[in-house]
Amino acid sequence: MESALASYPAAPSRRRRFLTLLTASAVACAAAACTLAGPAEAASTQAPTVVAAAAREIYMGQPQLNGDPSVGGLLRADLGGYAPFVIPEGGTPAFTYRWTRDGQTIAGATGSTYRTTQADQGRVVAAFVTVSYDAESKLTLQADYPLRIAAKPRARGFNGDDTLDIFARDAAGRLLLYPTDGRGNWQSAQVLGTGWNIFNLLVSPGDFDGDGTVDVIGRDGQGRLFLYQGNGTGGWKKALQIGQGWQAFKTISAAGDFNGDGTNDLLAVDQWHQAILYPGNGRGGWLQPYGVDTYWINQNPVFTVGHFGGQNKLGIVSRDIYGTLILHESTRNGWFDGHSNAIGWGFSGFTTVNSAGDFNGDNKIDVYSIDTAGQLTMYYGKGSDYLTSGQPSIRWSGQSTVGWGWGSFTSVF
Repeated sequence: MESALASYPAAPSRRRRFLTLLTASAVACAAAACTLAGPAEAASTQAPTVVAAAAREIYMGQPQLNGDPSVGGLLRADLGGYAPFVIPEGGTPAFTYRWTRDGQTIAGATGSTYRTTQADQGRVVAAFVTVSYDAESKLTLQADYPLRIAAKPRARGFNGDDTLDIFARDAAGRLLLYPTDGRGNWQSAQVLGTGWNIFNLLVSPGDFDGDGTVDVIGRDGQGRLFLYQGNGTGGWKKALQIGQGWQAFKTISAAGDFNGDGTNDLLAVDQWHQAILYPGNGRGGWLQPYGVDTYWINQNPVFTVGHFGGQNKLGIVSRDIYGTLILHESTRNGWFDGHSNAIGWGFSGFTTVNSAGDFNGDNKIDVYSIDTAGQLTMYYGKGSDYLTSGQPSIRWSGQSTVGWGWGSFTSVF
């Protein structure tokens, strides 16, 4: 029995087994640069297990890029058709914004709105909206649609302060400027020049030659078209002829950037009632003209109201023989979108109906009229507010008489 037992190795003692395990643990810890501790100490200092929060699913309507896509205009990144929500539910959404110019982030542009600058002209501006509920749950969407920024429009004014002003020619042929302070108050009138009675038509197209300042165009009795380049401070650079043969047109009006290429255009109506677009080339000249509509019978006057509806569509207004103001809109693709809406009635008794921008400083385009008594009345546009009014045909928030004695002028634009 003893010899049989002697053939098996001796079992290690309990102390020997403990030392073996301790040594193995020490070697493993040394390799891992950890600290060895006894069972009681390990239990008291062991770090709690951290489980990363799982990202939640966020749903949000596609944001929309709206507002006035011209130099000095205010753009908005509007939320889409439905408010964001998250699954599982819980928490309050936070929003951040990023604006880009030709794909490059615009420094400091981090709000829901962005006012464009001269550096944006001809460039494509886009907006990105990020909604987040927590560090792991974020969603970024680009607002539809990126917009090419047009040259400075008529609405930015002539004297460089980016506020509404109105040109007027008196019977002696003097051209005067009536500027405002941007809050519904007139400033002192300024004489811009004499001898302007040689023109039978005057219009301001905004910045037509690409130098960042608002200009004036006149047609003389021979049908020649002249560009008077504004200097941005209420004066002139020089005048130059930019066309001839324009005597056949019934009306010539500013069209803004109608074809979306970043430059301002003119819209002319010929004797056959066809509306013809004369696209500007951004240097005081022209691209190829073409007809955009053939039904402008008895539509006079015709004038631009810019981005009247607060959206990115460009608006042109005409007045028919019944005194109805009709809004024609374009997505700035070089064509009208096929829809027209009556936006005002009873305008047949006015000698002048036109628009020059925002009179009262609410960032919405207004329209003015002059009656036979010489009263100038301002009609305040609602901008995009009409969309939530429940009455889509009503585009106005009110009106007021803001001037007298305007009946003596031979042209107001």
